[in-house]
Amino acid sequence: MTTRVQGQRDVALTSLPFRGIAINDDTNNTTSVTVYASDSGILFINKKTGTTTYTLPAASDGKGKVFYFFSYVAENLVIAGASSILVGGTSGAAIVGATITLTGAIGGWAAVVGDGTNYFVFPGVGTWTYST
Repeated sequence: MTTRVQGQRDVALTSLPFRGIAINDDTNNTTSVTVYASDSGILFINKKTGTTTYTLPAASDGKGKVFYFFSYVAENLVIAGASSILVGGTSGAAIVGATITLTGAIGGWAAVVGDGTNYFVFPGVGTWTYST
């Protein structure tokens, strides 16, 4: 077994992990949001009426990227990422084939981190379910 060296990391994250806020609301926004690799470090706040789906970039483009999601309204918030999402929870980790969904919880949130092969979802407040 190799000893880990201080400062060693498999994926280098940007030195500015939090870079801004993007609010999706009923004014001029949509229920289908494309998340780009360059959006790393952005907190996506969902204020949109109805189910809103945030589609992550290809897993290969997500290496070292971090995205944050927060629900301001009691609507479904869906994070889609093809077959590359790994989530953990009370029942253990599972590979997700398509999406994870926060079901209508005001204040629900999750952080999503990419390693270039998969996205790892750290579900916070709210009930998050996954589909294959």
